[in-house]
Amino acid sequence: MNQLYHKDMYQFHQPVKSYWEHTIENKKIKFNKLQKQTSADIVVIGGGYTGLSCSLQLTQKYNQDVILLEAGHIGWGSSARNAGFCCISPTKLSIKKMKKLYGIEETKKFYATTIEGSHYTKELIENYNINCDVTGDCNFEVAHHPSFFKSIKEEAEIYSNEFGIETQIFTKDEFNEIGHGGNEQFGAFSYKPGFAINPLKFQLGLAKEAQNSGVKIFEKSPVIKIEKQSNKYKVITNHSSITANKIVMTTNGFYKDDLIPQLNDRILPVISNIIVTKPLTQEELDSHNYKTINPVLNSRNLLFYYRLLKDNRFLFGARGDLTGSNISGNKMFLEMEKKMKTVFPNWLNVKIDFKWRGFVAVTTKFTPSIGKLEDDEIFYSFGYQANGVNTAPWAGKELANLIVSSNSKKLPISKLYQGLPKKFPFPFLRLLYLRLAYLYYGMIDK
Repeated sequence: MNQLYHKDMYQFHQPVKSYWEHTIENKKIKFNKLQKQTSADIVVIGGGYTGLSCSLQLTQKYNQDVILLEAGHIGWGSSARNAGFCCISPTKLSIKKMKKLYGIEETKKFYATTIEGSHYTKELIENYNINCDVTGDCNFEVAHHPSFFKSIKEEAEIYSNEFGIETQIFTKDEFNEIGHGGNEQFGAFSYKPGFAINPLKFQLGLAKEAQNSGVKIFEKSPVIKIEKQSNKYKVITNHSSITANKIVMTTNGFYKDDLIPQLNDRILPVISNIIVTKPLTQEELDSHNYKTINPVLNSRNLLFYYRLLKDNRFLFGARGDLTGSNISGNKMFLEMEKKMKTVFPNWLNVKIDFKWRGFVAVTTKFTPSIGKLEDDEIFYSFGYQANGVNTAPWAGKELANLIVSSNSKKLPISKLYQGLPKKFPFPFLRLLYLRLAYLYYGMIDK
C-alpha cells in the first residue's frame, strides 16, 4: 500500500486554499522542478520544517552540499496546514507511562528538550527576522467538563514541580475574566513557553534562508524510487534523478510506503481539520468574553484546539475523517462548524470563510523518532504527534548533527526520541485501529 487514504489527500498539484495561503497572496517563493540529472553530498526529501531546518544546519554549520526535494510546492504539506501552535509536548504518552518505560531522568530530559524545541523555533524566527505573526506568550489547556479540572490541575503541578515549567491555574471564573466563556470552559491552566505563528510564513522564511545559505531547493519533484548503487544512492523523481552519498527522509505524515522498506508501516497519518471564521466583531467576542490571543487546547482526548487570529478571525480545529476523500472532508467541515458553535453558541450565525485539512503523524511508541538506519546512510525524523511547530525545527537541527557526527548512530538526546518505532501490526488495518481509538476516546471524553 503506497498511500493509506483516498487519493484526494495526495493531489500535490492542487492549491491548499487555507487561510495561511490567503495571508501571503502573491508573495509566495517559487522554486524550479528538478529537470536534469545531478549529484549532491546529501539529498533531503521533504520541504517542511524538519527538512528545511536540517538543510540550513548542514549548509551553514557544516558546509555540506545539499539538495532538498519537495513533492508539491514549498508550503503545500503539513508544515503549512497546521494551526500554528508552538506547544509542548510531542507525545501521546502520559508522564506516568513515560516514567515506567524510560525512567525519571529520561523523562526529565525529554521535557527539557521539548522546551528547547519551543525556544529553538523562536530563535529561528528572531535570527532570520521571519515575519510570521508571532502571538501570545503561553498556551492554555482548558477543562471541557467540570470533572476534568482536577486532572489539569494535577498536570500543571507536575509540570511545575518535576520539570520546572512555569504554570498558572485558573478557576472557571478566573479564566473567563482573562480568556473566554463558552459551554466547555470549566477552568484552565497555562504553561510557558508557548506561542502561535502563521506556519506558512514561518516555512517560507526558512526556505528563503536555506536557499540563501546554498541549499538547492526543487519543488514539484516527487521522489518515486530510491536505488542503492554501491556506496551511493540514486534518488529518482518524476523527471530526473540525483546521485547522493546520504539520504534524509523528512516527509512525516506524507511518507509514501515502499519508498524505503525499513520505514514502511511505522507511521499512522491522522487527518486534522481546521476552519476559520470571518472577522468577529467586538460585540461577538464580548458575547463569550473572548479575550486571549494565546493558543487554547481543551482536555478532550479527541481535542478541540482554537485561537483568535490577528484580524479577529477565529480558528477552530479537530481530528476526524477516516477516508480522506473530498466528500468526507466536506462532511467533516460541516461537523466542525457544528462543534465550534456548540462550544460557542453565541456565534451561531458566524460565517466560515476558510476550511482545509492536513496530516499529523502518530507512531506506535507515541513519541517522535530521530535516527539512522542500520547499515545504510539513510537518516530520518518523523512522528511529532501533532506538535511539529515545537519539535520539527529542533529535530531537523539534531538530525543534521547526527548526519555529520563521527558517531552516526546515537544522539545525546532523550531515549524517547531515539530509534524506529515498531511497525503497526497488520498495517492495512491502521485506519481500523484509528476508528476504534476514536470510538473509545469519544466514550471517555464525556
